[in-house]
Amino acid sequence: MRTLAVIGFSLVCALLLSLFSQIQDLLRYIFSLGALYAGIQFFRRYEGRGMRIAFVVTTVLFYFAFTVIIAMVIAMKQMNA
Repeated sequence: MRTLAVIGFSLVCALLLSLFSQIQDLLRYIFSLGALYAGIQFFRRYEGRGMRIAFVVTTVLFYFAFTVIIAMVIAMKQMNA
């Protein structure tokens, strides 16, 4: 169950941070605050050092994966236009 919690919170945070890095509007800060809120909620629920390290590492890995996927989708759209 803890593994699913780490993966779930990490996916949410990574997706919000990826959107934050891709959007250039004022709306981007809402995504940043959402990721911060999700991170705070995770740190409140799970106090173990291992869980927190796993959360941060998994979030960074998912962030890079989402950023690459978003960049590939944008490149494909520009190629077709």
